[in-house]
Amino acid sequence: MIRNRLPHDFDSHEPEMPPQEFQRLVGSLLDESISDQDFDRLQTQLQGSASARDAYRNLVELHLVLHDTLSEPAVLASSPTQTWPQMASQRKLFVPLLIASCALSIAVVWVLFFPTAGAPIAWTGSEIDLALELHAGDRVVASASHSNEVTFRNGVKVSLSQGADLEILGDKKVRLHTGQVYVDVGEQGKGFTVLTDAANIVDLGTVFGVGANSPGETEVLVFDGVVDIATNNRRNLARKVLVSGQAERYSKSGTGERIPTVWSSSLSSEWSTAPDGRGSPVASITDNVLGSSNAKFYMVVSGGFREEALVYVDRKYEWNGLDRKGIPQELIGADYIRTFNDDKHCQDIDITLTLSREADVYILVDQRYLIPDWLSENFVDTGWKLGIDLGQEHRAGEVTAPPLEWVGERYLGSGPGNSVDVPVNVWKRKNSPDRSVRLGPNGEKSHQFDGATERAGSMYGIVIVPKNRKPN
Repeated sequence: MIRNRLPHDFDSHEPEMPPQEFQRLVGSLLDESISDQDFDRLQTQLQGSASARDAYRNLVELHLVLHDTLSEPAVLASSPTQTWPQMASQRKLFVPLLIASCALSIAVVWVLFFPTAGAPIAWTGSEIDLALELHAGDRVVASASHSNEVTFRNGVKVSLSQGADLEILGDKKVRLHTGQVYVDVGEQGKGFTVLTDAANIVDLGTVFGVGANSPGETEVLVFDGVVDIATNNRRNLARKVLVSGQAERYSKSGTGERIPTVWSSSLSSEWSTAPDGRGSPVASITDNVLGSSNAKFYMVVSGGFREEALVYVDRKYEWNGLDRKGIPQELIGADYIRTFNDDKHCQDIDITLTLSREADVYILVDQRYLIPDWLSENFVDTGWKLGIDLGQEHRAGEVTAPPLEWVGERYLGSGPGNSVDVPVNVWKRKNSPDRSVRLGPNGEKSHQFDGATERAGSMYGIVIVPKNRKPN
């Protein structure tokens, strides 16, 4: 639902900038020399301050007076020693035509900065449904029975989890009071910003998630792309950049910590940093990577293992059946873990998978590696084979995969057996009541890497099937 329309249509959280700096920005706007960065600063100031908007109107009027009465166009704030009242006193020519010109100029630039002042900037549903339109100052609270999606005029889509409270501040700025959101920025929304009590999250061309809770903590997850984060440090505004597959939790004081495990459904917009009763057999998955220098997260996808399922959190590669038979039926619809492909060469990694109940654990291993001891001692080879389809985007008709030593661009194919680049062997954990499963690094490279690039190889995957589960 929509609630609490503010008495004004602008964000009131921006600090006032010094008058001389404000005059310089307005001057460079009116003489058409303003940079993109200065334009954004001026727009932010005008949106955040009623007094700045009043001063802007006065400066535009004064500019037009000087322009019409002096022999050459005046440049605003051209002399730092001359004040605006002094400049205004030099020429005072107020005629009806001049007043009309002033009004027209103000209106033109006002539309430039505030194109959505009277029109909606977002919708909670279809853009056609004007009953669901949103303006700056509106707040959207997702009901307890279902989620909401807010679509902005610039194409940004914000999916709200149940109970999330989101305030619309502008066409590229929102404030998340509580709850979780999933933000798909798209091509036209770069720079989209989510504010919370603990951080300002600025998109740099991204799909990301943000969560805010009552203690004032903020969680940031990057599903694809890069975000810039400014946290509230005790002494200054500390900055951090997170990339695909990384997640951190920030306190009001500005301190941050890595979030190691994220749960998701097959719908990518639904995520959580706790199991939250999803019924997943995975209680947690952690490793020996310490601190926040590498803030990667493992994503547990509930019921998501199938053809074209994403393999890693830091790549767009996909799981596929190695041939037309497809993925073994026993694994379809199982929970699986999207690991971090950059860990493929990490020989000291130690991963701990904790189960919430008895389940079979499968490890999907790139067959070019020799079998490591930890795998042969605790798992058995099922004889099943799957494949990884390497690439960043789909291309229609992509069927045959190029050789692994090929260094050119790779594309994703569709369906089992099409464009499968890396065969993998499926190993199953031996029967054990222990709900803590220790996993180690890939094995040594085999002769199958001969001729391949130095960075070749793939990190293993993990699939979890509860005991007595009925196959899909």
